[in-house]
Amino acid sequence: MPGLKEMRIQHGDATLVGTLHLPDGDGPLPAIIMLQGSGATNRDAEGYFLPIRETFLGRGVAVLSWDKPGIGASTGDWRTRTLHDRADEALTAIEWLSEQQEIDPARVGIWGHSQGGWVGPLATSQSSKVAFLIINSGPGVGPHEQDFFGVEHTLRRDGATEEEIEQALAFMEALHDASNRQLPYAETFATVLEPARGTRGATYFGELSEQDWQFFLRNAQHPFDPPPALERITCPVLAIFGEHDSLVPVEQSVEIFKRTLAGNDDVTIRIFSGADHRIQVGGPLTFAPGYLDLLGDWLQQQTQPR
Repeated sequence: MPGLKEMRIQHGDATLVGTLHLPDGDGPLPAIIMLQGSGATNRDAEGYFLPIRETFLGRGVAVLSWDKPGIGASTGDWRTRTLHDRADEALTAIEWLSEQQEIDPARVGIWGHSQGGWVGPLATSQSSKVAFLIINSGPGVGPHEQDFFGVEHTLRRDGATEEEIEQALAFMEALHDASNRQLPYAETFATVLEPARGTRGATYFGELSEQDWQFFLRNAQHPFDPPPALERITCPVLAIFGEHDSLVPVEQSVEIFKRTLAGNDDVTIRIFSGADHRIQVGGPLTFAPGYLDLLGDWLQQQTQPR
């Protein structure tokens, strides 16, 4: 049964197109969907997903991922999607996945990285059809707090001065204030973006276009706070962090996860020593020792026929 199967589903004004990868073995098979982090990413997360997907396939688990709206073969625009919209996309994809004859709908779960580590728990908290959840560098704090942590610690990692860090944090505060007040792009550009041009903090999000600004405005209208979603999750959870993650407050997130998931009797939390936001050490696709084995072993245990 190994092979590929195209997914093509409608979600709002977008057609989402992705690939279901099928492993060797007789069905019905367990399956997992893979959710990307932020930005304009395709179904392979520009290559990041490939070794992780192969690990899942090697354990007999089918894997589904798709291009974000407006990327690759998918239509629409990812910048018009809030975190809540992405969670609904994930649940729509799980519905499609569960209808495939090769798949066992009782053994379907989610793996979500970074922003996907917000989206995965949010989707899981809304559906009893998610059998297991892997959170990969998912923040325990919300987007506002994560942005401030990220800009500060990214600049510290890169050798910025205290003055540059203070300037970056002030820029971030002004940017969030503008989005919370729903200021139009022209006013935000004149009062926040243009004055910060050339500073180190202003490069954190890259050059923000008017279309990019719509993403900020939409998400400010629909804020997300992780703890309430985490508290509603009852399925098995694996949460993974990198010790040297400069984007996610790891210690704080672990404490939040422990507190909010205290009522769940099947939770595993692992911090990989020396690893970054992608659980890598020493360069792209050089994963921390034991990371891929942990993913495969844990997933194989969760997907054994009951």
